[in-house]
Amino acid sequence: GKTMLARALKGILPPLSYKELMEVLLLKSTAGLDFATLYERPFRSVHHTASAVAICGGGVHLRPGEISLASRGVLFLDEFPEFTRDVLESLRQPLEDGQITVSRAAGSVVYPAKVLMVAACNPCACGYSGDPVERCTCSPSSLDRYRRRLSGPILDRIDLHISVPRLMPEELVSLKGKTGESSFVVRERVKTARLRQQKRWEQFGFQCNSEIPEKILRHYVQIKPEVREFLLKSLNRVRLSGRGLSRVLRVSRTIADLENSERIEIQHVAEALSYREGEALSWMRS
Repeated sequence: GKTMLARALKGILPPLSYKELMEVLLLKSTAGLDFATLYERPFRSVHHTASAVAICGGGVHLRPGEISLASRGVLFLDEFPEFTRDVLESLRQPLEDGQITVSRAAGSVVYPAKVLMVAACNPCACGYSGDPVERCTCSPSSLDRYRRRLSGPILDRIDLHISVPRLMPEELVSLKGKTGESSFVVRERVKTARLRQQKRWEQFGFQCNSEIPEKILRHYVQIKPEVREFLLKSLNRVRLSGRGLSRVLRVSRTIADLENSERIEIQHVAEALSYREGEALSWMRS
């Protein structure tokens, strides 16, 4: 289910621009990959046993890693806490900068790493912590070890934290024949929002909200006094770093774009905050 959701995400992203297409082409050529799916956004699913070199790049010929091969697309990391600590920590810099420097004795090279990272994990080692049906068999010490595998800095770089609870049998039955919006409908809305962002940031050479440096973001993303007051009150309640605040502003601006709103409203900020401080992270603090 998690993998299917991650793959479906690729289907709602806007088409590759010419600049993005050339970037993907060069990366595929460097890595010796085929061009069968050249016009699709990349999707890379990485097993938790992968090494830091496999994900970040390296080797004798300084090959790009999975995070670069997924650039302009989706990088899916299942069983996120099961990755080794050095792999998780090595993700921090490229997720922040959108690029990664691979250095070896032979030299160094900078590869793009503009990925939409999707990380999935169970609430505990046995998978049943907080489950309404099955009983969790993990000891308190086991729960603590599992939760400590994800550091605060790496969680701080993930914009949306979403809990997906188990569906009960009666809920599964009631879903028969019910469908939400199609990927095509959502994709058209995303495409419109992306065009709005490109127009807004083209003077600075950026294409979307996620790429905007903090200095430009704070200066050009205008919010109304009542929205600013709501944000300040919220910051007194939740624990957010300066980086976290900037990410909340970017997500708020993106939600407003998806709703075709010129200004960021209170509901946009509230939704962005809920994705960072909602129940999906409560298990990390208990």
